[in-house]
Amino acid sequence: MAAKSFPKKATAVPNGFSEEVVDSSESEDEVIPAANFAGTFSPPPVHIEFEPIDYFYSMFGKESITLLTEQSNLYSVQTNPNKPARISEVEMAQFIGVLIMSGIYCFPDQRFFWMNTTRVESISSTMSRDRFLEIRKYLHVVDNSNQLDRNDPDYDRAHKVRPLLNIVKNNFRKIEKEEKLSVDEQIIPFKGRSIMKQHMPNKPHRWGYKMFLLAVGESGICYDFLFYVGKSDFDTQEQGFCTRVVLELCETVPRSIMHKRFFDNYFTTIKLQVELKKLGIYSVGTVRANRLPGLIIKDEKDLSKEGRGSMDHRVAEVDGVQLCAVRWYDNKAVNCLFTLYGCQPTDLVERWSSKEKNHIQIARPNIVKAYNQHMGGVDSIDMLISLYRIDGRSRKDTMSLLSFRISVAEAMLKSAPPTPSTKRGRPSLDSTLNENNQTTTSRAVPNSIPPPSV
Repeated sequence: MAAKSFPKKATAVPNGFSEEVVDSSESEDEVIPAANFAGTFSPPPVHIEFEPIDYFYSMFGKESITLLTEQSNLYSVQTNPNKPARISEVEMAQFIGVLIMSGIYCFPDQRFFWMNTTRVESISSTMSRDRFLEIRKYLHVVDNSNQLDRNDPDYDRAHKVRPLLNIVKNNFRKIEKEEKLSVDEQIIPFKGRSIMKQHMPNKPHRWGYKMFLLAVGESGICYDFLFYVGKSDFDTQEQGFCTRVVLELCETVPRSIMHKRFFDNYFTTIKLQVELKKLGIYSVGTVRANRLPGLIIKDEKDLSKEGRGSMDHRVAEVDGVQLCAVRWYDNKAVNCLFTLYGCQPTDLVERWSSKEKNHIQIARPNIVKAYNQHMGGVDSIDMLISLYRIDGRSRKDTMSLLSFRISVAEAMLKSAPPTPSTKRGRPSLDSTLNENNQTTTSRAVPNSIPPPSV
């Protein structure tokens, strides 16, 4: 198909890196081919059967148990020198096990595990309630006496959990990475007081701590993460905040073996995709229209006239990196920017037509299909975490309601009279004698009639 007539030297995608004019075209023959993955994986272990606890320690690390034990004992001595907690590593491991079990039973307060009406034997037989609450009271990760001043340039807002985060982060980074990776945000639910708390109205949990995750697009395995502590000098880097986040998550990704990276319009910029391509990493992402100023492409109004499934694209070269921008019209225009795949081949996807009151088939470019297939890694992690989330917060209103319901249920369960037990088998001699004694009662002696009064 021949390209439509428009200036070959038009600025289809702005450069932003040099003063050279960007070459662009809308020819369907000028699409970016897919790149074959050149990475290899280590063979699975031979004659070794890993237990679930082995996988847990490969990520959480046994050194985390030692760190928590030492710092919690230190904090207990600093708090009350006359009564140290003397927590052992075995007790700390049991404490973490109770926390994991609390995500399975989902009581509003952890004290319910030791109550008579809601007792969980696997927890209550391992550790007493008072000992569990004592460990939770003194649980610490760092020494408070080494805390830096807030005005110090090296001050870290997350210093109280930073050593534990670094252990888990380094263990995640050791996992061999698959071909297609996704980057997205995650919210750890929290509604208390914290300067690091963020508000994201479009997330299932709107309030909490924000994290940026690197995960597999399909299975949801986490390879790396960044804990966001709020506005800092990190936001004002020359590359931009979003570009800086993605590049830092790419530090351990092998170079030039055709890894593919997927992210949404929060991260996608021209600078980011150019930098990733120079590192040998292909990228795909939806992009906001205001990040493509000067792009000569059909607008949403023109595509809507052509109907659902219509599309238009441009290919440009920026600093020696070939970029492709696609605008596809579904219910509204979707903009994509990528250094991988292309518009062709297209496939058919089913959509509901409110006008025809029926399902219809519309054309979908290859890049949109790949994005939908490999972008949901962090969403898979959020779904799996939500199934058994550990909630150590005490909710007084819910706790009182649950206590009321338990009391009502307990009373109703005991309201029925006990049913008499019937013994089976041949009756014994003693039981026969007892039954005869109960059935044959002695006749009462009649009282004498009193004499008539004189």
